Amino acid sequence: MPKTNMLRQLSDRLHLDRPLAFVLANKVWQVLSGPITIALIIANFTLQEQGMYSGIISIIGIQSLFELGLLNVLIGQAGHEVPHFSEDRASDSDGSSESIKRMAELVRGSRRWFAIASMMFAALAFGIGFVTFRGTDAYGWQLPLVFVIPLSAIAVFLSPSIAILEGAGFRDDVYRNRLFQIVTGSLVVWTGLVLGCKLWVLVFSAAAQAGWMAYLTHWRYGAFFKKFLTVTQRPHNFSWRHDVVPIQWRSAIASIVFYMATGLFTVIVINFHSATEAAPLGMTLTIVAAIQMLALAWIQTKYPVVAAMHGALRREEAGTLWRQIAIASTGILVAGLGSLIALIAILPIAETWTSAALVPRFLSVAQVAMLGTGCVLNHAVAIQAFYVLSRRSSPLLAASTIGYGTVGIAVWLGGYWNGTNGLLLGYMAAMLLVAFPIHTVAYIKFRSTYRDPASE
Repeated sequence: MPKTNMLRQLSDRLHLDRPLAFVLANKVWQVLSGPITIALIIANFTLQEQGMYSGIISIIGIQSLFELGLLNVLIGQAGHEVPHFSEDRASDSDGSSESIKRMAELVRGSRRWFAIASMMFAALAFGIGFVTFRGTDAYGWQLPLVFVIPLSAIAVFLSPSIAILEGAGFRDDVYRNRLFQIVTGSLVVWTGLVLGCKLWVLVFSAAAQAGWMAYLTHWRYGAFFKKFLTVTQRPHNFSWRHDVVPIQWRSAIASIVFYMATGLFTVIVINFHSATEAAPLGMTLTIVAAIQMLALAWIQTKYPVVAAMHGALRREEAGTLWRQIAIASTGILVAGLGSLIALIAILPIAETWTSAALVPRFLSVAQVAMLGTGCVLNHAVAIQAFYVLSRRSSPLLAASTIGYGTVGIAVWLGGYWNGTNGLLLGYMAAMLLVAFPIHTVAYIKFRSTYRDPASE
């Protein structure tokens, strides 16, 4: 009994619930499957092929650029509508309630935006891919790139529907679906690597992701979206242009600047130096990204809950919950990065056991320390930004643009000047001296002055 009570207290302190359990299972799978994937990559790829693999992943990652920060806006907007569904339940069935009309406007508007965004993503990804790789002496990348980009474009198109489901309270199914995506993706990648499919494993993984997303949005919840798509009346007090776009364009600018500053590390090194030099950076970034996503699990799963609390005017409760999950999330990130540094430090010893050249495949301890410092500061800024969006407020545009604009300049110039070392030094210094301080000052000012019109 005491042990049970202790576990319950720990669960309450960490705010563990069923949706978070699915997300944590997702991240645990990434942690457990990552070493297997890394081992198979080392066994089946040359250092140059490893760099190309990481480079294509970076190019596909520009899909986050075309999401334009809108997914988090949609989660927050949908979360604010959830409390009104129960209030307007008597008129929900015929689509005459204002909450149904507002949600219908979200669904229609987001699908229009992302249909265009998916096509723009495909065009830019093809352009960046061919410009980046045609100057290298690598081969075998053309056809995998041609197939993986359209599959990733499908995922871009389906992503707003997933965000609306998450904000509307279907977090169990959304996070379960993402768990299936990551497990299936790992299995097809492993199978492809064993069979010698090389870069084609990225195509298999993208197909698994698009398939699971299509199942959730067009089969599992097809009727849910059909209900909103058949609504013909427009809401009286809500429109995409006046209520979403003012927030979205600010998120879009912030997302573009952020991506240019932090999303192209591998591409920068490949462009200015070589795929071989980019290989250890790409491999280490894969592990760091898994640690970051594990830490963000608390933020991402509780963000819709906090948004709904704000929608119900439960401000104090929302603020308390957010502080608690921010502390837990940051602690997990620091612990994960510290563990990675320790593992990197013992790689020379591991080499003597495995007779494999492991050290050249990863960044050095000093390099990981620089990267980790920047990531912790970046995580703190993300926590602040999520809270601002949960209040259905516009992002802190000036602070984000100035901060991450400076990071982008430092990263690109550092990468051009001194490759991986210059890039990481620029990232750490700019985050520490500019981006984090500026955004924190703006966030403190927001918390002290902002008043939600709905509460007045």
